Amino acid sequence: MSPEEENALHQQLIKLGDMMGDGLHYERDGQWIAREYKATLRALGLLKAPKRKHNPAKTLAVDERMAQRVKDVACTQCAGKLKQVRSGSLKARCSRCDTKFTLLKTIK
Repeated sequence: MSPEEENALHQQLIKLGDMMGDGLHYERDGQWIAREYKATLRALGLLKAPKRKHNPAKTLAVDERMAQRVKDVACTQCAGKLKQVRSGSLKARCSRCDTKFTLLKTIK
């Protein structure tokens, strides 16, 4: 990002912050101000992505289902043995040819 673009984004951030300070983002047609402010923060790299929460019960359930699925399924390319990529993952990798497979899907 060029210094001119960064300076323009900072100026826009200041302008939007002033509008939020005046309470304009609470008005009926002012929701765009908060959205624009957040987008500007993201563009400047000042807003970090929220961390996802770890659910150990879900990980254990997935691992148990994957253990059974890996036993039942062989590689379609070389008939090799599959192994779960990592704990909690729904993907498996062939031990011979390193082909990846998605063996399970999450149900929401």
